[in-house]
Amino acid sequence: MNLGRIMKSLSHGTLPPPREVPEPVLKLAASAISARGRISPLTSIERVFAALFHKEPDHVPVTTLVCSAARQIRNIGFKDMSLDGETAADVFSSGFEFIGGDMVVLLMDLSVEAADFGQDMIFPDNSTAHPDYANPAIKGVDDYGRLRPISLRDAPRMQEFLKLCRITVQRVGLRGLVGGFVFGPLGVLGMMRGAGNLLKDCMLYPAEVRKACETVTGVLVEYVEAQSETGVPAIAIDALYAGTNGLPKKVWESVEGPFVREISRAIKRRKLMVGVHNCGHNPFVDVQIKWMEPEVFSLAHLPDDCRTDLELKQKYGEAVTIIGHVPTPLLIHGTPQEVMDECRRQIDILAKGGGYILAPGCEYPPNIPLTNAFAMIHAARRFG
Repeated sequence: MNLGRIMKSLSHGTLPPPREVPEPVLKLAASAISARGRISPLTSIERVFAALFHKEPDHVPVTTLVCSAARQIRNIGFKDMSLDGETAADVFSSGFEFIGGDMVVLLMDLSVEAADFGQDMIFPDNSTAHPDYANPAIKGVDDYGRLRPISLRDAPRMQEFLKLCRITVQRVGLRGLVGGFVFGPLGVLGMMRGAGNLLKDCMLYPAEVRKACETVTGVLVEYVEAQSETGVPAIAIDALYAGTNGLPKKVWESVEGPFVREISRAIKRRKLMVGVHNCGHNPFVDVQIKWMEPEVFSLAHLPDDCRTDLELKQKYGEAVTIIGHVPTPLLIHGTPQEVMDECRRQIDILAKGGGYILAPGCEYPPNIPLTNAFAMIHAARRFG
């Protein structure tokens, strides 16, 4: 694809698969888009494209990550959203149309993969689905070795997520970037074992946990390959336990690192962008970049080796596009003015030179008013 075709596709609101085009050509296209953004408004796709290639768009791109919070718009229940892909697509489409933004990151809840591996679930009326903690699928260390692969064709919740991807790309894909999502193998096992027990097992019985990671990863690779066929141009991998509230850095590298690398490479083979999401405290950004080689990194807290946002930008701003990281407690308790002030502070530090997308550090809290989501949209346009 030459530069003219890239510019033509962007003008019609489409994003060419980034790995099918030589990087110098993509950077040239991003520079041309950035220059045009100084004199006229860009489309959401153009805005994100410029930021991804570290050029400054007309204003900083923004995604509110409303996810299940958008079910308020049409009074859709948590359980209905979790179990039906078309209903979930109604939620995400409503959030995009009503609130706005430049990206949609698809997430039903974190129990999707574990449920298909046999974990019993509870679907509360007023909260997201979660495992039946009284009945974990992995009750002891020996159960890791008993875990068996499942067929993606016979995985109902993952199939509903794939339906969500297909429908949302059809509804939104020409006006904003739509991203897929997969929970990393340790995240899936944590849903089936309990986080505390899993982390202890990683320290005491790493070989057994790695065996289960291998089983889960084979299915997750097939899962991301299926997501790539829905039309999403990017997929985020959630490596929750790669941070100071999870495992020691070397332990995480030895237990989960090789398996998230396998998932990342499967995404790259399909010519999609790789994202990493980690909303844990002090995430190990350095080793997650090493193992997954992402284009974008979504985080809630500063990395373990950074003390300030400026240091975050200086250390990692060239390697990845940073997504985040408006604190979720501020979205819950703060006024719209306080949220806009924090957005402006982050924009002033992180948006210079591109490579930044304004967003919450994690999913927008599902049971609070949407007022502060609008505050983020307003801040991006006013201060970005």
